[in-house]
Amino acid sequence: MTSAKASVAATAIFLSRISGLVRAALVTNILGIGFVGDAFAAATKIPNVLQNLLGEGALSAAFIPEYSKNVEDDPVTAGQIAGAIASFLLVITSLLVAIGVFAARPIARCIAWGFDEDRLDLTVQLMRIITIGSGILVMSSWCLGILNSHRKLFLSYIAPVIWNMTQIVVLITVTLSHWTQLSQVQALSWALVVGALAQLLIQLPSTFRSNPHIRFNFQWKTVGSRKVIKRLGPAILGRGALQISAFVDLALASLLGVGAAAAMVAAQALFLLPLSLLGTSVAAAELPELSRSKNIQSSTNRISKRLPEMLWIAGIIIALYLVAGKPLVDTIFNLGGLRTKIPSDDLTLIAMTLGAYSLAIPALLGSRLLQNLLFSIGDTSTPAKIGIKRLLISALTGIFLMFQFDQIMIVGDSIIGFGDLSLRFSPIADSVRLNNELPARLGAVGLAIGATCGAWFEFFHLRKITLIKSNRKRLTSSNLHRYITPSLIASFIGIGIHQISFKNALLQITAIGSVMLLVHFGTSLAIRTPTALDIGSKVKMRLGFQSKHPPLPPRENEKL
Repeated sequence: MTSAKASVAATAIFLSRISGLVRAALVTNILGIGFVGDAFAAATKIPNVLQNLLGEGALSAAFIPEYSKNVEDDPVTAGQIAGAIASFLLVITSLLVAIGVFAARPIARCIAWGFDEDRLDLTVQLMRIITIGSGILVMSSWCLGILNSHRKLFLSYIAPVIWNMTQIVVLITVTLSHWTQLSQVQALSWALVVGALAQLLIQLPSTFRSNPHIRFNFQWKTVGSRKVIKRLGPAILGRGALQISAFVDLALASLLGVGAAAAMVAAQALFLLPLSLLGTSVAAAELPELSRSKNIQSSTNRISKRLPEMLWIAGIIIALYLVAGKPLVDTIFNLGGLRTKIPSDDLTLIAMTLGAYSLAIPALLGSRLLQNLLFSIGDTSTPAKIGIKRLLISALTGIFLMFQFDQIMIVGDSIIGFGDLSLRFSPIADSVRLNNELPARLGAVGLAIGATCGAWFEFFHLRKITLIKSNRKRLTSSNLHRYITPSLIASFIGIGIHQISFKNALLQITAIGSVMLLVHFGTSLAIRTPTALDIGSKVKMRLGFQSKHPPLPPRENEKL
């Protein structure tokens, strides 16, 4: 059942993320990688911290385990807990939104400290609008937590499509109307607020139907409510490490050349897509089930089966991002050649930043599962402590690398600057850094590498803790080369195809992507990768065929 629920969640998340990718592509193409793009990226990222920390990730980690334990046996108590948490979130969110609106300038100045006054002024203006929408999205995440607990995954994850579509409609409208960039970005900011309200309203009826006993109350000191509130703080640090890391990266990017912030946000849009499709869908299905389990050993067994499957899928995604990043970015952000507004150097910057981020995908997917396991047994402090260490490692590594990489320029398809780098720990001269006419620089890539280092530290630390708590010597007994080898072979084939000249980026990414996917799946079947065999068997059954060769059980000769 969990597998079916994960598929339902994945379908909804896929539609949501595809609409989000379309939105991100339009934003990048219309606003550009420069002055306005940087300001909008900062203005959205700053209030989004509120949404991400108090919203889906942390709230689900703190709320779903307690609510799920009560909802089947005592729906009245579950309803009381849900109502209390709703009031708590409303009070806290309203306070934080008010601070964000009235103190937007000092907050923006503290975060985007590298912006000049013009970029800072625009950032503040947009931030005051967008913060309101972020506050509404926090309450939407409360609905998501309840719906997920009742295994109503599709509605909770399809709702963001409305948020994305609102912005898409506005973007297309203002573009066709030939508005100025300033008017476009202002209209887009208000679209975020309207879309957030629509996303909340579409979930509310089903939320209250799921548990008719939900009543708005201020009983924050009851046992269940107190547990959720107590766990919320550590969950913010544990589950929110990815969002906080992305936020810190953006703040540091303000010290880099013009366009670095916008390039990072564009790269993150593609980077977060597989994380959402795989990590969020599986986590959404697994967390309620793990919370209902009383045995950590059985819960660990569930997780150990998921890890190799996610590694298999993550491998081909990383291969595609590394081998075909440039044509992929060109296709998406230049809208398949319909509006070629993003120049080659900016495309290269986005692609290289994406490639650096992509190396963290297996670690982040694994960490998400291991966090769920710890959250399900009520342990939110351990992921929080590890999350803090991860942030420090990411920030320190990123700070060191970003100034070195920012000395490297991209001129067309050439990288200039590797041979004459000097060790530095401060931004390059403002006359160069703030010049929007100069070629793009690779400072954002250094930050992405730092984030990747932090992600792998987090995974290995969570793995160690999980093994100790479950009294196991290894996390999975799967033969891991069966899951990794297909991606490596597909990468070599993709590199070869990349050397062929194509008329446009769309044809190039279509050719490279399709061949790599076929090679990846074909190789997996040839070496009998269990996940591929299972998919093949299901396809045959759908077509009316019976598999003559059942999957081989995995060998227990490799450790993770």
